Amino acid sequence: MTATPTPKPRSRDRKVGLAIVAAIVLAVGAVSAGYAVGAMPPSDAASAGANPSETPERPAPETSTPAAPEPSAAPVSRVPATCAGIYSTDWAAQMGGLVLNPAWINEPGQPAVFGSADDTLIAVLQAADPLSCRWGSEAGGGDRFLVTNVTSLSGSQPAEVLARLAELGLSCYDELGGTRCIIEATDDNGFSGESHFVRGEVWLATRWMNIAPDGYTHDIVNTLWK
Repeated sequence: MTATPTPKPRSRDRKVGLAIVAAIVLAVGAVSAGYAVGAMPPSDAASAGANPSETPERPAPETSTPAAPEPSAAPVSRVPATCAGIYSTDWAAQMGGLVLNPAWINEPGQPAVFGSADDTLIAVLQAADPLSCRWGSEAGGGDRFLVTNVTSLSGSQPAEVLARLAELGLSCYDELGGTRCIIEATDDNGFSGESHFVRGEVWLATRWMNIAPDGYTHDIVNTLWK
């Protein structure tokens, strides 16, 4: 009896099976590779409402720095708290017996004496509340004195003060980084005068009678702007 040969699988079926196996292997490999590089799983991408093939945008890091505070526009005051701060020289030896700020000038009824005799300039000095340094007799008033006001001005006041000094006939000129204005006169009471110095927003107003030590204003300027 002759045996019936076993039928061999057709080559077409074999090729189809191999193709299916290869497709499965490739699909598994692609999924594994996606997780290996940190790609978002399809389920997460869907929940985020994004296309799985797109990388979510990250906010740009802040590179701006806080703005630096604006420098203060307030002028630096050169008005000391006391008269001791305006001199580098001991002027007592050159004042012929006068003393600085004798006690009686603060007594009730004593009139204030300013570094100018002009009403317009006196009004500016009064409003500015200047440091007042007055040399006078320890025994009381007399025909010899010297008073200096150290005043802090603002805005257009320096120019206005200089304009008024020129209007009054004082001789003004550049000196020591500022403007110096002076006037002198002689009458039956002796000799008197005024010396003014304006630099920046500081005004030195000095009025004197029968006493005018040489270098007095220069000493104050060199002390305040040293």
